Amino acid sequence: MRVENWHSKEIFKAIEDRAVDNANAVMDDVAAEAKAKCPVDPVTFREGKFSKAHVSFTPKTGRNKGNLVSFDTEYRWMGRAPGNLRDTIRRVNKPGSGNIRVYAGNFKIYWAFMIEKGYHDRGGRYHAGVHFLQAPFHRVKMSVINRIKNGGVL
Repeated sequence: MRVENWHSKEIFKAIEDRAVDNANAVMDDVAAEAKAKCPVDPVTFREGKFSKAHVSFTPKTGRNKGNLVSFDTEYRWMGRAPGNLRDTIRRVNKPGSGNIRVYAGNFKIYWAFMIEKGYHDRGGRYHAGVHFLQAPFHRVKMSVINRIKNGGVL
């Protein structure tokens, strides 16, 4: 038995395109749920500007014990407005690799990981992480394979 003229490249390309479209739909759902879960309240408005600091101290332990250590920090964007973090949540396709990712934050909103993981600074303040990215992903990860194959919804 023999099959002729079945155009395998076109058929496999159509299957691959459908799977990528379904995977994009899954990650779009994750991004939409992450935007809904993203905290807005704790951020208060602060006028936007770049700032840098000069840091100098004398360590009591370690390699530089007793020596003055001095350096300048890099420029950081200091502006804040409610909703800035939520607006940076996006789906990104990595071309050629088959990776589809959801990111939060950018150059100006560098503190996205602090909200997701929790943050502890030297002043002793600590807040538990608000898992606005992890929770939606963990919710759909068990059904991802079926949704990519069948294009189903949650």
